[in-house]
Amino acid sequence: MDATVVPLPAGAAGYGTETRPTGWPQQLGTGRTLETRPPSDPLSVSNARSLGGLPLTELASAAGVAREQLHLDASEVGTLLRALRRNADAASARLAEATRNHLGRRDTGRSLQRPHDVAAALHRMLTRSRFLKGSRSCFPPATAAEQIVPFVEQHRPVTLMVTGFPFKQHDNGLKAVGPHPDLAEFGALLRLRELHRAFVELYSPGLRIIVLADGGYARPRAWSEVFRYRDRLAHFAQLAGVGGAVEFADQNRYVARLLGEQGWREREGIRRRLRERIGAVAGQPRSLAEAGVAERRIADALSAELLDGLPAFRDIVSSLIYSVPVPTPHDTDPLSWACRLLAYPDPLNDAGVPDELVRARRAVLGSAWRNAVDHLSASAADNAVGVAARYPLHVRLATVASRHGASGFSYLGGSTLLPWHATGCLDGRGRLCADFAVSLLDRGFLAVHAPELSGSDSGSEDDGDQPMLMVPFARTVFSDGCRRVDPELLAAARLRSR
Repeated sequence: MDATVVPLPAGAAGYGTETRPTGWPQQLGTGRTLETRPPSDPLSVSNARSLGGLPLTELASAAGVAREQLHLDASEVGTLLRALRRNADAASARLAEATRNHLGRRDTGRSLQRPHDVAAALHRMLTRSRFLKGSRSCFPPATAAEQIVPFVEQHRPVTLMVTGFPFKQHDNGLKAVGPHPDLAEFGALLRLRELHRAFVELYSPGLRIIVLADGGYARPRAWSEVFRYRDRLAHFAQLAGVGGAVEFADQNRYVARLLGEQGWREREGIRRRLRERIGAVAGQPRSLAEAGVAERRIADALSAELLDGLPAFRDIVSSLIYSVPVPTPHDTDPLSWACRLLAYPDPLNDAGVPDELVRARRAVLGSAWRNAVDHLSASAADNAVGVAARYPLHVRLATVASRHGASGFSYLGGSTLLPWHATGCLDGRGRLCADFAVSLLDRGFLAVHAPELSGSDSGSEDDGDQPMLMVPFARTVFSDGCRRVDPELLAAARLRSR
């Protein structure tokens, strides 16, 4: 969707200007290994929040093992989609009824009329474990009322705003093995449908959910890849039935319209100058520890206003080191090599390490460092021109780090791992989850391809080795000479309740 057709709601590009975010992922590489690691549960997911929390050294052997790949035909895809939608709609109905009962309203089927009742209803829904990420204290009832009541007084849909769906983070192959959205993103869209359908039962205008697709906004990315990702995401949105409630907008165009042509040129000029300044102050990386030193130099060089509400440079580097490409030697399994490198990503740990691994570690750190400079300069430029203040009224959904004034939001529950940071899967109970591909391989999950779900005429050819989802081996059956996903697993597919 062209962002120019979307009216401009509020929400802060970057990370807002109120306070420094809490709960930003801490992903410093510690080379975690377990001397006596218990066997991984072959029916469940890891619930790991970062690759740095996995015993990557031990997962390296599993990463390089070739496994059977399964396929869903059109009938199986239909069974899966119907189950997911049916169970999501049933959850919406239960949530609406529970919320109405909580408010003491027994008039089932009637829309709430009093603005503060509507605000209380949406606050109640957003802070249930099904959707909540982080602390409820960041989004107290009074804050919710301030943001929601004005919409209700005008009998308009309540605008929610969320940033995300940038691109699939597949660069090192450990999170996902390809660039396309998969069942994890489909589940995320279905979660938004679930929230809207529950709320519309209590307030007939419902929600207007604006998704700012931020691929390429703060971290450079090839536009061809971003657009392919968005094309399939739009197909998923149709399948999930979120039309009329969810609108997508490119964040670059969106913010450019907020600021106007001259304001956007000013912002871009500031971003470029800040990038040069931050890059010079941060210096050249030699170790992860130096990111903390660089962080202090950046704080001394830039004003507090520019850095207000932004994640620390060290935290950004420590997170991005698990997201950037890993140079792989010729004739080496890329996943095993990435596990070996990222188990101890800091080049300081180079004693007795092969030269190829040392060079690769330094390349990974350098890439993460440069991306962190890009990210911080873009966010600081937003602060410089006051992007946050330009947005009209809305309710913000915070999916990365808890922020005061925003409702923390989890798409798929569990570890609250973002869908585009992982691979979609069904666990042994049929729950749609997101987990790191390398962990799923270690647990014996099998890749499942579903060309009928991809929306592409060439389907599996475009996807290459990337599956649409993964399933436990124990939830497969051998029938008619081939292995297939257990039909009962597909029929039981649903989103997690927490």
